[in-house]
Amino acid sequence: MKRIKNWYRGQSLKVKWSIGTSAAIFFAFFFFSFIQYHVVSQWMLHEEKNNISQALDEISIFVKQGGNLNDNEEITNQISEKGQIIRILDHRGNEITLKNPGTPDYYIPFRAVNQKTVYLLETNHKKLYLGRAPIRFDGFSGYVEVIQPLTRYHQMMGSLFFVMSIFGGIALLLSGLIGFLMAKGFLKPLQKFSTTMKKIRKKGFHERMEPSNSKDEMGELAHIFNEMMDQIELSFNQQKRFVEDASHELRTPVQIMEGHLKLLNRWGKKDPSILDESLQASIQELDRMKNLVQELLDLSRAEQIEIKTRDHSTLLIKTLSRIIKNFEVIHENFTFELIEHKLKNSTVQISENHFEQIMIILLDNAVKYSDEIQKVDVSIEEDHEMIRITVRDYGLGIPEEDLSKIFHRFYRVDKARSRAKGGNGLGLSIAKQLVESYEGDIRATSELGKGTSITFSLPVIKDAI
Repeated sequence: MKRIKNWYRGQSLKVKWSIGTSAAIFFAFFFFSFIQYHVVSQWMLHEEKNNISQALDEISIFVKQGGNLNDNEEITNQISEKGQIIRILDHRGNEITLKNPGTPDYYIPFRAVNQKTVYLLETNHKKLYLGRAPIRFDGFSGYVEVIQPLTRYHQMMGSLFFVMSIFGGIALLLSGLIGFLMAKGFLKPLQKFSTTMKKIRKKGFHERMEPSNSKDEMGELAHIFNEMMDQIELSFNQQKRFVEDASHELRTPVQIMEGHLKLLNRWGKKDPSILDESLQASIQELDRMKNLVQELLDLSRAEQIEIKTRDHSTLLIKTLSRIIKNFEVIHENFTFELIEHKLKNSTVQISENHFEQIMIILLDNAVKYSDEIQKVDVSIEEDHEMIRITVRDYGLGIPEEDLSKIFHRFYRVDKARSRAKGGNGLGLSIAKQLVESYEGDIRATSELGKGTSITFSLPVIKDAI
């Protein structure tokens, strides 16, 4: 048994499927054949019993009318065809017996009966039906007895069993073949999956499954697989670009610091002006590196927000007012206007810390990239079950071709200007990740020379309104 299990485990899905379907079909066929065999058997026994009962009635009537059983051709033919034994017995057990010459004798003890009885018994290792009925006429008192061997019954059931066995074998072979062909058809998409995965392992993430026109589970699986590979490829490319950009961004301040340290090592030990300049430049680049590392950590944390943190809530107007007031203290030359549209008690589904982080990123960008008009507007409006918050500046604006890229990591429209203002191109990526983690949405609109608007939406908690 263990060898069979080990052999079965080592076979392909096609073989396992073929064996499984063959076994299922065969056992189903066997079950219904068994029921059919049993029903036919009971039906034939019932018919044999009815035949004997009818024969007892006919013979009793014939004998009462004074007929001679040996001279009756119909009864003689019946005895010949069915192999019956007919006995007339008196009350003392003397008998007149009619039977087919080729029919063997059966030893059946005499037993008196008061009414017609038919029952199944076994004698000489053979099954037969015995029918016995009392008979009285012209002063004669005795019994009519009919013995019916079940020879035809056994022949019929043997033939039926043989035919069922033949059809069972054919059904087993056909079910195995059909199961193999079905398995081959069903598993064809899996073979394509295997081939595609091998290609992906050798050639890269750009390989895909051929689109399937079928609407079944395999077609849906192929569609999901292709979508998953698109996401994996996108994630891989973003990670690759992230590593390249981070390496480039970190390399620049390291090279600057290295240059100043070499300069100090050569000339700065005795020249206070060189020493001061190099120290200031190194400290500035070190601050830039520290900010970059902090932003990278913030982005990593934003990507790992757990679902349980989404249960937090933030009082919108109260938190926004505090953030804007802090910015007014830091940037005294700027005007910050809050347009709230009568939503004083609104509560949004986000932790206060994350909401503050998003707003600081957007307001800081608005201040950095403002030009002559030093004004920032923050407007709020409700849209169904979401609240939209828009931060608008009146600065240089963003070209249309760059709008779709500003949420990418390390992307900067004007790299020289962004570096001069201390930007690393990670702020909007962090904001986007945080907003989407709370099932929100963020987008940007801009017009060159007139400013930029960043709008993000968050789920509103209705009970708090």
